[in-house]
Amino acid sequence: MKMVKAPEAFIHALHKKPMTCPTPDCSGSVAVEECSRSTDRVKSFRLHCEQCDWHETMTGDEQVDPPWDEGSLMEITEEHLLHLEPVCPYDQAPVDFHSLPNPRRRARYRITCFFCGRQEELDWPPEEAKR
Repeated sequence: MKMVKAPEAFIHALHKKPMTCPTPDCSGSVAVEECSRSTDRVKSFRLHCEQCDWHETMTGDEQVDPPWDEGSLMEITEEHLLHLEPVCPYDQAPVDFHSLPNPRRRARYRITCFFCGRQEELDWPPEEAKR
C-alpha cells in the first residue's frame, strides 16, 4: 500500500487559511473555492491567483483500503477528546468529527478524512468502556 502525505496546500485549503501564489516572482493572494459535492468522499478545491492568473484544481487521493484499525480509531478519538487536531494515520490530513442523530440519546459520530476518503461511524462511549 502506498502512503501519500496530504500536500500542505490541501491542508491550508481545508482549513481556509490564506495562501500565496506558488509562481516565481508572484506574491499574489490565492483564492480558494471548494468544488466538491456533498456526496464526495474526498474534497476538491480550485485555486486561482488574483494577480498573475495562475490556477490549479486540487483533489484528495481516494484510498479507502485498508480502513482504520481499532488502534488508529482510538488514537484519533483521544486526540479529539483532548481538543487536539486529530490526523489520519495514513496521510496526516486532519480528520473531521460530525455528530450524527441518534434516537437512543447516545453520542454517535462520523469520522472522515477528506483527503483519502476513509470514514467510520462510532458510538461514544464505546461498548467496552461501559463494562
